[in-house]
Amino acid sequence: MRRILFGLVLAIFCCAADGVTIKIACRSKGTELDLLKKAIAAWVKKTGNQHKVEVVVLPHASNECFALYRQWFSAKSFDVDILVVDIAWIGSFGEYLTDLREYINPEEMDEQDFFEAYWKGMHSGEQLVALPLYADVGIIFYRTDLLSKHGKPLPVTWEELYETAKFIQDEERKQAKKKSKFCGFVFQAKAFEILTCNFAEMVDSFGGAIVSDGCATIDSDVCVNATTFLIKCLRDISSNSVLNYSEEDARGMFQSGNAVFMRSWPYAYSLLNNPSTAVAGNVGVIPIPPCTDGGKESGVLGGWLFAVSKFSKHKKFAADLIHYLTSKEEQKKRSKHSYLPTRKSLYEDKDVLKWNPHFAYISNALKNAVARPSADFGKNYPRASTEIFNTINSILTDSREAEMSKDDVERRLKRLNKKLTVLLEKNKRDSRESFWQRAQRKIKKILQKIKVFLGVKDEADWENAEQINTN
Repeated sequence: MRRILFGLVLAIFCCAADGVTIKIACRSKGTELDLLKKAIAAWVKKTGNQHKVEVVVLPHASNECFALYRQWFSAKSFDVDILVVDIAWIGSFGEYLTDLREYINPEEMDEQDFFEAYWKGMHSGEQLVALPLYADVGIIFYRTDLLSKHGKPLPVTWEELYETAKFIQDEERKQAKKKSKFCGFVFQAKAFEILTCNFAEMVDSFGGAIVSDGCATIDSDVCVNATTFLIKCLRDISSNSVLNYSEEDARGMFQSGNAVFMRSWPYAYSLLNNPSTAVAGNVGVIPIPPCTDGGKESGVLGGWLFAVSKFSKHKKFAADLIHYLTSKEEQKKRSKHSYLPTRKSLYEDKDVLKWNPHFAYISNALKNAVARPSADFGKNYPRASTEIFNTINSILTDSREAEMSKDDVERRLKRLNKKLTVLLEKNKRDSRESFWQRAQRKIKKILQKIKVFLGVKDEADWENAEQINTN
């Protein structure tokens, strides 16, 4: 199992003779890794340099991270103590995570200060299994200078965004041949989890849902319309390249000055405004727009949390470390680099708002964000998401080769809907089985306590105890 620790491992400080070595899995997107290394170093110093912390750098793609975690848990590996997990994974991995209530008092955490979605996301059933590192919600970045140059107002609907992007794209391409690759809108359509995120918020902004009241509804007229509009955006205001774009690919395109609008996450704001980029000082943000004026703004709920593996040999120290890394103080420090806090009070903090004026509306975006249907699919969510992003990527890819009618889109979404329905039913069966399994475990524990109380050591004693009881 040592070979699966393929990421760069960074040892931070040396441990004393009586210390332990804690291994923590982290991502390297944006400035996330550098910020965490500094915070970890501060924790090591705070604890008297007793312990050593090794950082295991994960693959960039969240799907690959998920597959890696599944390997570790299947092997009951204790190679990594702390895991960074997508909020949508708690339902899949909850049983492999440590109940942090043994080491952290939830009453001291001020539940009311957390956004409700993240407080719920920290729990698996009644167990506290994760602490939020930062929040996330899908937003639109735009070029303030280009909208001003072409006399265009901020779009308030998807159709207005399309028209503005198309107009500026065409004008910029006319004015300079070197800008022939210039696009109106870039997003992430790679066949990975990020496309499920993009699609979920697009559908939500059109007034639909992937799952509604426990039933798959991805073949509804609203979902068909949302998909058709996405095809229109790809064809007219984007590039074939987005079919293989993840977040960093889209950011590279936008910050080099080759796009008007970009869908991404808030972390990109500080990076785009770095003086070394072509767009520094000319970047604004707006929510994911609604389909119609007065409709619902959207943005898919994201965010990453730290959890302690059930197989860790250093649960106490690992829990203390993530409690420190996810503290209000540390979240405030990270907000300087545009990472969203999960605590409401920080959106009223003067320093935080000075660093990030756009945070003033993002707190509302988080309240209105749409969740991916991970709760509906439970442990089957990864399979459901794979079906979704593969289907949508396939539709978009094929639409570039030949004209795709609305009927074609509807047929493909109906096939997808059937697959999702099967997975929803499977999750319902699994949930019923899990309920009885939990009930059986509780009964066994009660019987064990009764045996201890009666001084029962073997089955013969138990039978005697039963006879005495009945007499």
